[in-house]
Amino acid sequence: MRAFLCAVIFASTAFAQPTTPVIVAEVRSQPLREELTLVGLTQPRRSTHIASESEGIVHHRPIESGQSVEKGTLLYRLSNEPLSASLAEAQADFSLRKATYARSSELFNTEAISEQTLLEDEYELDRARAKLEGLASQVSNLSIRAPFSGHIVQMRTEIGAWVGRGQSVAHLVSTDTMRVIVNVPERHVSLLKLGTAASVEIAALGGVPHTGRIVAILAEGYAESHTFPVAVEIDNPQGLIRSNMSAEVHLQVQQSTEAILVHKDALIRSADGETVFLAVEGKVVSTPVQSGLSYSGFVAVEGDLKAGDLAVVRGNERLRDGQDVRILRKHQ
Repeated sequence: MRAFLCAVIFASTAFAQPTTPVIVAEVRSQPLREELTLVGLTQPRRSTHIASESEGIVHHRPIESGQSVEKGTLLYRLSNEPLSASLAEAQADFSLRKATYARSSELFNTEAISEQTLLEDEYELDRARAKLEGLASQVSNLSIRAPFSGHIVQMRTEIGAWVGRGQSVAHLVSTDTMRVIVNVPERHVSLLKLGTAASVEIAALGGVPHTGRIVAILAEGYAESHTFPVAVEIDNPQGLIRSNMSAEVHLQVQQSTEAILVHKDALIRSADGETVFLAVEGKVVSTPVQSGLSYSGFVAVEGDLKAGDLAVVRGNERLRDGQDVRILRKHQ
């Protein structure tokens, strides 16, 4: 009898299935970030065609095309002798009207003239002042200066040329800050926000990433391509980035709906498809899935999974559905 019991115990031990040690990782649920890589051209943040506010002959031009200038730098000095003569006449007229009004005030205080005469002299003084200020402004505008610091793309007139009021005399661009305009697909543009960080790489400068931010999302797009222009701004303190350089912009787009994520090592790929083994009460359950985008070591999947499930990430190569397992630890 004892020999029979020993034989039964030996047989049971021989055919028992040992538990397989595994490492698991929790299934996550979170909004998925997708990286967009788009190509655009660099542009200056500000670009202006400087116009003359007065008219005259170019008398002095100290700046050449291609030079960098500070705000207020003299670009042109115009000469207009008739205007200068009119200013001198206005100054003389103002001085006369000022003296006349002062004399009239004294006479009015002694009741030597009427109040009407005093008011008329005051009017003439105000008129002379307004004319003088207007002409002084026009003469001041004969000196054309840079409205902001930047780079002169082109000086458009020469010494001796006549410049009319409103005529463009120089093309100035701001170089301290640059923008890259990229066309974002319509399915992504609504997920972008102003101020969101972006990475910009310019191959001509070695491809070193520059940190930028979204400063404009245009409301009108292109019907043919179903894209919308988005402006990304980057600092350019050394002026190395020039206009119309090719640039790659990398944008992180967060999807509006949450995705189910499993650790990348939890996916088992075979001829029958993709599978994830879930550890449930000491056993594994084979769960078919369809994988999608990858994100930070995890993969978005569709299948019968939920956040908090334990997916096997180590020891899952030879598992079978329903096999006994023993969890060694959770992958962090």
